[in-house]
Amino acid sequence: RHSCKPNAAWFTLRKGFPRGKRMLHVISLDGIQRREEITVSHVEEPVLLQPRLRRSLHLVKVLGTPCPCDRCRANDEEADERIRYLFAKLSATLAVQPPTDSSTATAQECLRELDQLLPFSMQTKAKAKVLLATSLGELSQRAAWQQDNRPANIVLWTGLDPESQEQRLKDSKRLYETAGKDFEYLLGQDALPILERMESGYAPVQDQHKMLTKYRDKAEAAEAVLESEGAGIPFEHKPQSYEPNLPRPGMPPTWEELFKRTK
Repeated sequence: RHSCKPNAAWFTLRKGFPRGKRMLHVISLDGIQRREEITVSHVEEPVLLQPRLRRSLHLVKVLGTPCPCDRCRANDEEADERIRYLFAKLSATLAVQPPTDSSTATAQECLRELDQLLPFSMQTKAKAKVLLATSLGELSQRAAWQQDNRPANIVLWTGLDPESQEQRLKDSKRLYETAGKDFEYLLGQDALPILERMESGYAPVQDQHKMLTKYRDKAEAAEAVLESEGAGIPFEHKPQSYEPNLPRPGMPPTWEELFKRTK
C-alpha cells in the first residue's frame, strides 16, 4: 500500500541471479514493528516533499483515489511548511563557501529535525549528508593546515581544540555511513556507482578514525595501568594536595634550596 511516509522501498535486481527480481528494503528510521503494515511510495520522492494538497492532486492521478495514508489524514499543514523551510535552509547553509563551523552546525540541526518530520530514508537527505560530510572534512583539513602554519600569524578560520576535531571526525564518518545505507536501501544495485564515488571521501575519514581509536585505546590502557599500580601504594606515599609554597613529594628541590645547601 502507498504511504507518503513509507517504511519500505522496492528495488529491482539488474545484475546477478535472478535478474529482474524485486526486493524490499526497510527504510524507516525506527524499523518496522511486529504486525505493522508495510508501506511503500508509489510516487517520485519530490512529490513527498510537497504540501498535502499538491500531493493529493498528484496521487489522485496515480492511484485514482485520494491518498489514505496516516500523513495525509493528519493534514498537518504546519509540518509541511516546516519541511519546506528546513530543506530551503539546508540548501542555503550547504552552499556556504568556504564552509564554517556555524554553517555545518546549522546543516546538522536541519537534518536532525527533518529525520523527525520525515523518519525514513530519502535520496535528498542522503545527498545532503554527503555534502555536509565533505564540508566537515574541509574544515578539518583547514584546521590541520592552520595548526602547521601557526607562526605565520594567519587569520583563524576554525577551532583547533582536540575535542571539537574528534567530534567533527565522528560526525563525518557517521554521515558517510548513513548516507551510504540510504542510497543502498533506496536504489539497490543502482547505488554502486554512487557508493564508489563516496569511497574517495570516506576512506581518509575512516583511516583517521581508526588511528584515533587506536591512540585512545592505548592512552586508556596506559591510564588503567597507572591507576592499578597506584592502588598498591600506601596512602602516605600517594601524591596529595599541598600548599603552593611547599615542594611536592618526590620532586627535585628548587635552585634556591640547592644554593642554600651548598653554603
